Amino acid sequence: MGTLVGLVRVLALLVLAVVAMSLVIGVARPETGVLEKVGMLLLLVGCVAAAAKISSMAATWRGRLRHH
Repeated sequence: MGTLVGLVRVLALLVLAVVAMSLVIGVARPETGVLEKVGMLLLLVGCVAAAAKISSMAATWRGRLRHH
Protein backbone atom coordinates (compact mmCIF):
# COMPACT_ATOMS: atom_id res chain seq x y z
CA MET A 1 0.00 0.00 0.00
CA GLY A 2 2.93 2.32 0.65
CA THR A 3 4.00 1.84 -2.96
CA LEU A 4 0.58 3.00 -4.15
CA VAL A 5 0.85 6.15 -2.02
CA GLY A 6 4.28 6.82 -3.50
CA LEU A 7 3.00 6.29 -7.03
CA VAL A 8 0.06 8.65 -6.52
CA ARG A 9 2.43 11.23 -5.02
CA VAL A 10 4.81 11.03 -7.98
CA LEU A 11 1.99 11.28 -10.53
CA ALA A 12 0.42 14.26 -8.76
CA LEU A 13 3.78 16.04 -8.56
CA LEU A 14 4.41 15.31 -12.24
CA VAL A 15 1.07 16.87 -13.21
CA LEU A 16 1.81 19.91 -11.04
CA ALA A 17 5.27 20.23 -12.62
CA VAL A 18 3.79 20.24 -16.12
CA VAL A 19 1.22 22.87 -15.11
CA ALA A 20 3.92 24.96 -13.44
CA MET A 21 6.12 24.84 -16.55
CA SER A 22 3.16 25.89 -18.70
CA LEU A 23 2.58 28.85 -16.41
CA VAL A 24 6.25 29.86 -16.53
CA ILE A 25 6.18 29.73 -20.33
CA GLY A 26 2.98 31.79 -20.35
CA VAL A 27 4.50 34.44 -18.09
CA ALA A 28 7.61 34.64 -20.27
CA ARG A 29 5.68 35.32 -23.47
CA PRO A 30 5.67 38.97 -24.52
CA GLU A 31 2.02 38.75 -25.65
CA THR A 32 0.85 38.03 -22.11
CA GLY A 33 -0.76 41.04 -20.41
CA VAL A 34 0.13 42.30 -16.95
CA LEU A 35 -3.03 40.98 -15.28
CA GLU A 36 -2.57 37.62 -16.95
CA LYS A 37 1.00 37.46 -15.69
CA VAL A 38 -0.12 38.25 -12.14
CA GLY A 39 -2.78 35.55 -12.36
CA MET A 40 -0.32 33.01 -13.69
CA LEU A 41 2.19 33.83 -10.97
CA LEU A 42 -0.51 33.32 -8.34
CA LEU A 43 -1.39 29.97 -9.91
CA LEU A 44 2.30 29.07 -9.92
CA VAL A 45 2.55 29.82 -6.20
CA GLY A 46 -0.55 27.66 -5.72
CA CYS A 47 1.11 24.78 -7.60
CA VAL A 48 4.19 24.98 -5.37
CA ALA A 49 2.01 25.05 -2.25
CA ALA A 50 -0.03 22.09 -3.54
CA ALA A 51 3.15 20.12 -4.23
CA ALA A 52 4.36 20.74 -0.68
CA LYS A 53 0.97 19.70 0.73
CA ILE A 54 0.91 16.53 -1.37
CA SER A 55 4.39 15.56 -0.17
CA SER A 56 3.51 16.10 3.47
CA MET A 57 0.21 14.22 3.12
CA ALA A 58 1.99 11.29 1.47
CA ALA A 59 4.47 11.14 4.34
CA THR A 60 1.59 11.12 6.84
CA TRP A 61 -0.23 8.37 4.96
CA ARG A 62 2.92 6.24 4.78
CA GLY A 63 3.38 6.60 8.54
CA ARG A 64 -0.22 5.60 9.19
CA LEU A 65 0.00 2.61 6.87
CA ARG A 66 3.13 1.33 8.61
CA HIS A 67 1.30 1.20 11.94
CA HIS A 68 -1.50 -1.01 10.55
